[in-house]
Amino acid sequence: MACALPYSGREMSNQGHQLQIQTLECPPGVEYDEEIFLYFLAIEQARTELVNRPPRLLLATLEPIPGQPVPIPPASATRLFEGLRLSLRDTDVMGWYRQGHVAGAVLSACDDAPESEMWGLIEQRVGDTLRQRLPSKAARSLRVRVVQQGPIRVGNA
Repeated sequence: MACALPYSGREMSNQGHQLQIQTLECPPGVEYDEEIFLYFLAIEQARTELVNRPPRLLLATLEPIPGQPVPIPPASATRLFEGLRLSLRDTDVMGWYRQGHVAGAVLSACDDAPESEMWGLIEQRVGDTLRQRLPSKAARSLRVRVVQQGPIRVGNA
């Protein structure tokens, strides 16, 4: 099950003005759908532009034929997201990069590590964890890669 637009709101007073604060909450065990995931990705993109470090994405696909992702069955998707939650930090946003086909996680940069070495180690560590959780057929076709995210647009922007 994907996390759709689960808004909860509360009002706060700020110098006599009422501000509506809305938070996106996704319960543990439920992943963000593509729309919300891309929204969080756009926020991270804007934040990291200030330090000239584009966000990195970890993408996980099932590719029996290299370069041609196939739909991820619901049972495998559940195990895949469980593995991502075990492998990554609580602060990394996880969800569908392409609904039902590509699982993703927005990774924030780590300080003082040689970038290419660090991202390769993350790919390997996460891939190993996911392969252990997936059925053997899915594990054989799993592809995990870390990519640099370019500019994205959300909605009609």
